[in-house]
Amino acid sequence: MSHECPATGCTTPVSPSMLFCRPHWFMLPKPLRNAVWVTWADGAGQGTLAHCQAIRIAVGTVNRKLAEAGR
Repeated sequence: MSHECPATGCTTPVSPSMLFCRPHWFMLPKPLRNAVWVTWADGAGQGTLAHCQAIRIAVGTVNRKLAEAGR
C-alpha cells in the first residue's frame, strides 16, 4: 500500500516507509531529513509526538519552498 507525496500538487505514489517522493525529499535540508529518520526509528517512532512534529515541519518546509518557487 502506498500514499501520495504530501507536497502540494504532487500525486506521485510513495512507499509507506517514505514521506515524500524522491525529488521532494531532497528539497529538505539534510538536518531536517535526518530529524524525520531519527524520529521514525525504523517504524518504532510512528505516531510519536516527535515524529509527527518532524513530519509537519518537513511538509511545511517543502510546501513553502514550492510556493516561493511559484512566485
